[in-house]
Amino acid sequence: MRPLFLAWDQLQEIETKQRESQEKKNIATALQRHMSSFKIVEQGMNGFKRMQQCRKALEALDRRGWDRSFHQRLFHEEYLKSCARIFFKRDGPGAFANAHNRLLEVNSWESTPQEILVSTPRRFGKTISVSMFAAAMMFACPSMELSIYSTCKRISQKLLRNIVKFLDLIYLELGVPPFKIARMNSEEVHVLGNEGHGDLRIINSYPSKIGLYKYYITFMIYVVNVLSNSIVFLSGLSHI
Repeated sequence: MRPLFLAWDQLQEIETKQRESQEKKNIATALQRHMSSFKIVEQGMNGFKRMQQCRKALEALDRRGWDRSFHQRLFHEEYLKSCARIFFKRDGPGAFANAHNRLLEVNSWESTPQEILVSTPRRFGKTISVSMFAAAMMFACPSMELSIYSTCKRISQKLLRNIVKFLDLIYLELGVPPFKIARMNSEEVHVLGNEGHGDLRIINSYPSKIGLYKYYITFMIYVVNVLSNSIVFLSGLSHI
Protein backbone atom coordinates (compact mmCIF):
# COMPACT_ATOMS: atom_id res chain seq x y z
CA MET A 1 0.00 0.00 0.00
CA ARG A 2 2.89 2.37 0.68
CA PRO A 3 3.90 2.67 -3.03
CA LEU A 4 0.27 3.46 -3.81
CA PHE A 5 0.20 6.34 -1.30
CA LEU A 6 3.49 7.66 -2.64
CA ALA A 7 2.12 7.60 -6.20
CA TRP A 8 -0.99 9.45 -5.03
CA ASP A 9 1.10 12.12 -3.29
CA GLN A 10 3.22 12.59 -6.41
CA LEU A 11 0.09 12.90 -8.55
CA GLN A 12 -1.33 15.52 -6.18
CA GLU A 13 1.94 17.43 -6.24
CA ILE A 14 2.00 17.41 -10.06
CA GLU A 15 -1.57 18.64 -10.23
CA THR A 16 -0.84 21.44 -7.73
CA LYS A 17 2.19 22.60 -9.73
CA GLN A 18 0.19 22.54 -12.97
CA ARG A 19 -2.61 24.55 -11.36
CA GLU A 20 -0.17 27.13 -9.97
CA SER A 21 1.55 27.38 -13.35
CA GLN A 22 -1.76 27.97 -15.10
CA GLU A 23 -2.75 30.64 -12.56
CA LYS A 24 0.54 32.45 -13.16
CA LYS A 25 -0.06 32.35 -16.92
CA ASN A 26 -3.57 33.74 -16.45
CA ILE A 27 -2.27 36.58 -14.30
CA ALA A 28 0.50 37.34 -16.82
CA THR A 29 -1.98 37.33 -19.71
CA ALA A 30 -4.35 39.68 -17.87
CA LEU A 31 -1.44 41.97 -17.02
CA GLN A 32 -0.26 41.98 -20.63
CA ARG A 33 -3.75 42.90 -21.83
CA HIS A 34 -3.91 45.71 -19.32
CA MET A 35 -0.47 47.07 -20.13
CA SER A 36 -0.97 46.82 -23.89
CA SER A 37 -3.69 49.44 -23.63
CA PHE A 38 -0.99 51.82 -22.41
CA LYS A 39 1.60 50.84 -24.99
CA ILE A 40 2.45 54.39 -25.94
CA VAL A 41 2.87 55.41 -22.31
CA GLU A 42 5.27 52.48 -21.82
CA GLN A 43 7.33 53.74 -24.74
CA GLY A 44 7.96 57.01 -22.89
CA MET A 45 5.06 59.25 -23.91
CA ASN A 46 4.76 62.21 -21.53
CA GLY A 47 3.60 65.80 -21.43
CA PHE A 48 6.72 67.14 -23.14
CA LYS A 49 6.43 64.68 -26.00
CA ARG A 50 2.71 65.34 -26.39
CA MET A 51 3.40 69.06 -26.64
CA GLN A 52 6.03 68.33 -29.27
CA GLN A 53 3.44 66.26 -31.14
CA CYS A 54 1.14 69.28 -31.09
CA ARG A 55 3.87 71.47 -32.56
CA LYS A 56 4.58 68.85 -35.23
CA ALA A 57 0.90 68.76 -36.15
CA LEU A 58 0.85 72.54 -36.63
CA GLU A 59 4.03 72.36 -38.71
CA ALA A 60 2.40 69.61 -40.80
CA LEU A 61 -0.41 72.04 -41.65
CA ASP A 62 2.21 74.61 -42.69
CA ARG A 63 3.56 72.10 -45.20
CA ARG A 64 0.08 71.19 -46.45
CA GLY A 65 -0.67 74.64 -47.84
CA TRP A 66 -1.82 76.34 -44.64
CA ASP A 67 1.38 78.19 -43.81
CA ARG A 68 0.66 80.23 -40.71
CA SER A 69 1.25 83.96 -40.60
CA PHE A 70 3.56 85.57 -38.07
CA HIS A 71 0.62 86.54 -35.88
CA GLN A 72 -1.01 83.10 -36.10
CA ARG A 73 2.23 81.56 -34.85
CA LEU A 74 2.17 83.99 -31.93
CA PHE A 75 -1.45 83.02 -31.19
CA HIS A 76 -0.55 79.34 -31.16
CA GLU A 77 2.41 79.86 -28.84
CA GLU A 78 0.16 81.69 -26.37
CA TYR A 79 -2.49 78.98 -26.67
CA LEU A 80 0.15 76.36 -25.88
CA LYS A 81 1.11 78.23 -22.72
CA SER A 82 -2.49 78.28 -21.60
CA CYS A 83 -3.11 74.60 -22.39
CA ALA A 84 0.25 73.28 -21.16
CA ARG A 85 -1.16 71.46 -18.11
CA ILE A 86 -3.58 69.49 -20.32
CA PHE A 87 -0.65 67.62 -21.91
CA PHE A 88 0.31 66.19 -18.50
CA LYS A 89 -3.12 64.83 -17.54
CA ARG A 90 -2.06 61.20 -17.93
CA ASP A 91 1.33 61.53 -16.27
CA GLY A 92 0.03 61.10 -12.74
CA PRO A 93 -0.70 63.45 -9.83
CA GLY A 94 1.70 66.35 -9.53
CA ALA A 95 3.31 65.73 -12.93
CA PHE A 96 2.66 69.24 -14.25
CA ALA A 97 3.86 70.92 -11.06
CA ASN A 98 7.05 68.84 -11.07
CA ALA A 99 7.69 69.59 -14.74
CA HIS A 100 6.77 73.29 -14.59
CA ASN A 101 10.26 74.78 -14.19
CA ARG A 102 11.69 72.58 -16.92
CA LEU A 103 8.69 73.42 -19.13
CA LEU A 104 9.42 77.15 -18.79
CA GLU A 105 13.10 76.60 -19.52
CA VAL A 106 12.62 74.32 -22.55
CA ASN A 107 10.08 76.65 -24.19
CA SER A 108 11.69 79.95 -23.09
CA TRP A 109 8.46 80.96 -21.34
CA GLU A 110 8.11 83.19 -18.30
CA SER A 111 4.78 81.75 -17.13
CA THR A 112 1.89 79.49 -18.12
CA PRO A 113 -1.27 81.58 -17.63
CA GLN A 114 -4.58 79.74 -17.82
CA GLU A 115 -6.31 82.58 -19.64
CA ILE A 116 -5.22 84.22 -22.89
CA LEU A 117 -6.89 87.21 -24.57
CA VAL A 118 -6.29 87.84 -28.29
CA SER A 119 -7.64 91.12 -29.66
CA THR A 120 -6.91 92.16 -33.26
CA PRO A 121 -8.69 93.81 -36.20
CA ARG A 122 -10.82 91.64 -38.42
CA ARG A 123 -9.25 89.38 -41.07
CA PHE A 124 -6.21 88.58 -38.93
CA GLY A 125 -6.71 84.81 -39.15
CA LYS A 126 -8.05 84.22 -35.64
CA THR A 127 -10.83 81.82 -36.63
CA ILE A 128 -8.54 79.72 -38.82
CA SER A 129 -5.82 79.72 -36.15
CA VAL A 130 -8.30 78.40 -33.58
CA SER A 131 -9.38 75.63 -35.99
CA MET A 132 -5.77 74.66 -36.64
CA PHE A 133 -4.87 74.62 -32.97
CA ALA A 134 -7.96 72.61 -32.04
CA ALA A 135 -7.06 69.99 -34.67
CA ALA A 136 -3.47 69.82 -33.38
CA MET A 137 -4.70 69.43 -29.80
CA MET A 138 -7.06 66.65 -30.78
CA PHE A 139 -4.17 64.89 -32.51
CA ALA A 140 -1.68 65.23 -29.64
CA CYS A 141 -3.56 65.38 -26.35
CA PRO A 142 -5.26 62.33 -24.78
CA SER A 143 -8.63 62.51 -23.02
CA MET A 144 -9.03 66.19 -23.85
CA GLU A 145 -12.24 68.16 -24.25
CA LEU A 146 -12.21 71.48 -26.06
CA SER A 147 -15.24 73.76 -26.37
CA ILE A 148 -15.49 76.70 -28.77
CA TYR A 149 -18.23 79.31 -28.49
CA SER A 150 -18.65 81.45 -31.62
CA THR A 151 -20.72 84.49 -32.50
CA CYS A 152 -23.25 82.59 -34.59
CA LYS A 153 -24.23 79.11 -35.77
CA ARG A 154 -22.71 79.59 -39.22
CA ILE A 155 -19.26 80.34 -37.80
CA SER A 156 -19.45 77.55 -35.20
CA GLN A 157 -20.26 74.98 -37.90
CA LYS A 158 -17.52 76.30 -40.18
CA LEU A 159 -15.03 76.02 -37.32
CA LEU A 160 -15.93 72.40 -36.76
CA ARG A 161 -15.66 71.55 -40.47
CA ASN A 162 -12.24 73.19 -40.58
CA ILE A 163 -11.08 71.20 -37.55
CA VAL A 164 -12.05 67.90 -39.19
CA LYS A 165 -10.37 68.97 -42.44
CA PHE A 166 -7.16 70.01 -40.68
CA LEU A 167 -7.08 66.79 -38.68
CA ASP A 168 -7.24 64.79 -41.93
CA LEU A 169 -4.35 66.86 -43.34
CA ILE A 170 -2.29 66.15 -40.22
CA TYR A 171 -2.83 62.38 -40.61
CA LEU A 172 -1.87 62.60 -44.27
CA GLU A 173 1.25 64.70 -43.79
CA LEU A 174 2.60 62.74 -40.81
CA GLY A 175 1.72 59.37 -42.35
CA VAL A 176 -0.22 58.06 -39.37
CA PRO A 177 -3.51 56.12 -39.34
CA PRO A 178 -6.52 58.32 -38.55
CA PHE A 179 -8.26 58.07 -35.22
CA LYS A 180 -11.64 56.38 -35.24
CA ILE A 181 -14.54 58.83 -35.10
CA ALA A 182 -16.93 57.73 -32.36
CA ARG A 183 -19.47 60.50 -32.89
CA MET A 184 -19.85 63.52 -35.15
CA ASN A 185 -22.63 66.02 -35.77
CA SER A 186 -22.97 69.74 -36.46
CA GLU A 187 -21.82 70.70 -32.95
CA GLU A 188 -19.34 68.07 -31.76
CA VAL A 189 -16.74 65.52 -32.80
CA HIS A 190 -15.62 62.60 -30.62
CA VAL A 191 -12.60 60.51 -31.63
CA LEU A 192 -10.92 57.52 -29.98
CA GLY A 193 -7.27 58.35 -29.38
CA ASN A 194 -4.24 56.08 -29.41
CA GLU A 195 -3.25 56.18 -25.73
CA GLY A 196 -5.28 53.24 -24.54
CA HIS A 197 -8.58 52.70 -22.80
CA GLY A 198 -10.51 55.87 -21.96
CA ASP A 199 -8.67 58.08 -24.45
CA LEU A 200 -11.75 59.86 -25.81
CA ARG A 201 -11.02 63.25 -27.37
CA ILE A 202 -13.89 65.69 -27.76
CA ILE A 203 -14.33 69.00 -29.56
CA ASN A 204 -17.53 71.00 -29.14
CA SER A 205 -18.35 74.01 -31.32
CA TYR A 206 -21.40 75.97 -30.22
CA PRO A 207 -23.05 79.25 -31.23
CA SER A 208 -23.35 81.76 -28.41
CA LYS A 209 -25.56 84.79 -27.89
CA ILE A 210 -23.61 88.01 -28.33
CA GLY A 211 -25.37 91.28 -27.57
CA LEU A 212 -24.66 94.26 -29.83
CA TYR A 213 -24.80 97.77 -28.42
CA LYS A 214 -24.72 101.15 -30.08
CA TYR A 215 -21.00 101.82 -30.01
CA TYR A 216 -19.76 98.28 -30.33
CA ILE A 217 -17.87 96.37 -33.06
CA THR A 218 -14.34 96.67 -34.44
CA PHE A 219 -12.36 93.97 -32.74
CA MET A 220 -12.91 90.25 -32.54
CA ILE A 221 -11.69 88.67 -29.32
CA TYR A 222 -10.68 85.11 -28.54
CA VAL A 223 -10.27 84.08 -24.93
CA VAL A 224 -8.66 80.78 -24.05
CA ASN A 225 -9.68 79.59 -20.61
CA VAL A 226 -8.37 76.34 -19.15
CA LEU A 227 -10.39 75.05 -16.19
CA SER A 228 -10.89 71.56 -14.77
CA ASN A 229 -8.67 70.00 -17.43
CA SER A 230 -10.86 71.21 -20.29
CA ILE A 231 -10.26 73.99 -22.79
CA VAL A 232 -12.72 76.72 -23.71
CA PHE A 233 -12.42 79.17 -26.59
CA LEU A 234 -14.76 82.16 -26.47
CA SER A 235 -15.29 84.54 -29.35
CA GLY A 236 -17.04 87.85 -28.93
CA LEU A 237 -17.13 91.53 -29.70
CA SER A 238 -15.43 94.35 -27.87
CA HIS A 239 -16.30 98.01 -27.78
CA ILE A 240 -14.08 100.97 -28.61
